[in-house]
Amino acid sequence: MKKEEILEKIKQENKKKDPYVLQVQFKATALACTTMLLLAFIYLVYELKTYDSWNPAIYSIITAYIAVFTGYRGMKIEKDRGVYLIWAIVSGIFTILLILEYFKVI
Repeated sequence: MKKEEILEKIKQENKKKDPYVLQVQFKATALACTTMLLLAFIYLVYELKTYDSWNPAIYSIITAYIAVFTGYRGMKIEKDRGVYLIWAIVSGIFTILLILEYFKVI
């Protein structure tokens, strides 16, 4: 392939990636993550008040999502990296504790 052909191919690939769409997808994912966390907290409080018990399985799934999302973002984007990585570590630890609780290890 000639240099011009390669450059034209790269330009065509880049045109398919609309920055606005990527930004909207990112914000939607962040909003979904926050909503899941808020609902999980509401359900947790309700279960503890109503049933005196709770199911850590669903909460471990949610915290795992948060850990992966914030960890990946923190590794790839330099802005606010520390905050996202700390949040990822805290969520990851909480996920492990919930899994251990679910399997009655702790």
